[in-house]
Amino acid sequence: MRRLRWWVALSMAALLLALAVPQFSATVALPEPAEQRDCPMGLGLDGPPGAAVVEQQDRQWMYLCFAHQQFGELPDEELLARGAALCDSAVLDEKLTKLLELRCPGLYERNERIYLAARDAEDAEEKRRLAVAKTRCPRRAPIAKPVRRTRAAMWVSTGGIHAWEEGYNGLDYTGRFLTKGKGTVHLTWGTGKGDEAGPVCVTGEAYKERPPKAKGWQRSGELRFHSPTGVLEFFGDGGDPLGDVTVTGAGSYRIRAYVRGVEHAPELTRAEAVKEVLIVVFPTSPR
Repeated sequence: MRRLRWWVALSMAALLLALAVPQFSATVALPEPAEQRDCPMGLGLDGPPGAAVVEQQDRQWMYLCFAHQQFGELPDEELLARGAALCDSAVLDEKLTKLLELRCPGLYERNERIYLAARDAEDAEEKRRLAVAKTRCPRRAPIAKPVRRTRAAMWVSTGGIHAWEEGYNGLDYTGRFLTKGKGTVHLTWGTGKGDEAGPVCVTGEAYKERPPKAKGWQRSGELRFHSPTGVLEFFGDGGDPLGDVTVTGAGSYRIRAYVRGVEHAPELTRAEAVKEVLIVVFPTSPR
């Protein structure tokens, strides 16, 4: 965080230094002066808009609108020239970057390519680790004789998995281990800040009668849940969903959740251990 603040300060200092340099003698092609056009200052924007939503021919005067707003009433020529002087600078401040993307031809497109390449690399790594998880997810015996048993490897970035039925939605990141809403169930073992990101092996067991409780798990919880539709599937942030865990259609169920390996789980590529979740569902009386 200190390094990030230092780079932001350095970036802003570079721009202020550029603005303080005497005016360039080179001729700068000016767009229509910003004061002669309607700058979008009354639209609730606290910074320059993204270059992607601004037409190429409008980017220069849009840059001037927000450069004047941020740096005062310097002549348009100076603002354009000093902005151009920073086109090849390494800038980490998001607001300043967006401003320069309006001024510097090709800068937005270049940054977009870098972003997309990083995103694609992240997606590829996620798929790789999910593939490893699928081969290493342990095949354990069920706790009894389920009517249905489903398995899935999920990518979890938010420290939990969730289920919601068609027509119902709503996420709960309150930190409670097992909680519910109308048509939704939330199993949360992490902070929800993304620092627990990784693959998780999930098993679902659906029973017609109450099974014995599972043993050997780190944490467990149980709740009563009314299923409005009779179809309840659990999802992570990526990977495969866990198939329906209900057996008698719409109605009341007990849901038990078990987790293990979620605390300080080793990298899948370096150890056999993986994060595991077991979901057990069986019907119960409405009250």
